[in-house]
Amino acid sequence: MAQSETLSYITPAMLRWRALTDAPLVAIAIASLPLLLLEFKRSELTRVDFQVLDWINLFVLFAFALDYLVELILCRKRSKYIRHEWTSALIAISSAVALMPALTAFGVLRALRAIGATTRLLAIVKLASTEGREVVKKHAAGFAIMLATLTWLISAVLFTLFEDVGKTGRIHSFGDALWWSLGAITTAGSGDVYPITAGGRIAAGFTMIVGITTLAIVTAKFAQFLLKSDRFS
Repeated sequence: MAQSETLSYITPAMLRWRALTDAPLVAIAIASLPLLLLEFKRSELTRVDFQVLDWINLFVLFAFALDYLVELILCRKRSKYIRHEWTSALIAISSAVALMPALTAFGVLRALRAIGATTRLLAIVKLASTEGREVVKKHAAGFAIMLATLTWLISAVLFTLFEDVGKTGRIHSFGDALWWSLGAITTAGSGDVYPITAGGRIAAGFTMIVGITTLAIVTAKFAQFLLKSDRFS
C-alpha cells in the first residue's frame, strides 16, 4: 500500500518514456563511474584529456537533466515525484558542479569538482542498484557488450592511475591508456603501450579474462541464433 501510494505520481506516459530511456540512462550512469576517478588526476592529464572529461560531464548533465524535466512534465503529484526521484536530479546537479572549474581557475571550484564527483558516485550507485537489475533482465542481450565496454573504460582508468601517465609521464595521455585497454580486452595486445607496475598488470589480466569471456558469450549467442534460423528454414 505504501509503495503504491509513493508511486502514485507515475502516469502511463511516464511508463512509455521510461521504457525508452531506462536502459540508456543506466548504461550512461554506470559507464561514467570509472571516469570519475580521473577527476582526481586531472591536473596531470593533457588538455585534450580533461576537455574530453568536461564533454562527458556535459553529456551526462544533459541526459539526466532532460530525463528529469520530461518526467516532471509527465508526472502527477510533482511534490511526490521530486521527493522520490532525487537521484536523477542529484546526478545532473553534481555534473553541473563538475563543469564549473572548466569556466574559471579559482581553486575553491576545483574542490567543488571533487565534491560533485563523489556526490554523483553515490547517486549513480543508488540508481544502478534500484533500476539496474530490472534493466539487465529486460536487455540481457546487450549486457555482455555493456560489460565489455565498462571493463574497457575501467581498465584504461586503472592504467592511468597505476602507471606513469601524464603530460611528462612514460605514457602521454588517457587516450593512450584507452588504446592499450582496447588491445588488452580484444587480446590483440599493443607493443607500444604496456603496464610495468603490479597494479597495471593485475588490471591487464582482469581485462583479458573479461574480454575472452565476453567473446565466448557473444559467439555462443550467435551460434544459438544460427541454429534457430536453420530450424525454421
